[in-house]
Amino acid sequence: MHHSRKSLTLAALLSVCATGWSFISSTKASAELPTVPLELALAADQSVCSFITGNNVNIRSSPNPQSRVVTKLRRGDGVRALRRSGNWVQLTGRVTSPPGKMPEVVKPLNGWVSNQYINGCSEDQFERWRQ
Repeated sequence: MHHSRKSLTLAALLSVCATGWSFISSTKASAELPTVPLELALAADQSVCSFITGNNVNIRSSPNPQSRVVTKLRRGDGVRALRRSGNWVQLTGRVTSPPGKMPEVVKPLNGWVSNQYINGCSEDQFERWRQ
């Protein structure tokens, strides 16, 4: 299922992200990012502000459609994404505070989502996980 950019406004997308989040610099050369242990990524906040684009999206324990479902997320749910591996994106956290509320609360989440159900929050990162 594909949703156009028009389905969510840029203001709505940006309200999901805290201004203090770190963005990984955009590189078109490779869709793969190096493997980083989850604990180090969380400590260094190397994750990218992202959001879920479908309803009842399965978040899995590994990048495999047969792996265990750890949770389900809904369209517009804010997440932090770390890296892409093939057609899967590793998640490190889920935003649990209301959009725009400071301080923002991010609950750790160790899971994987199909890249067809995730986009980046900022305009320059919007298509990051699809390339």
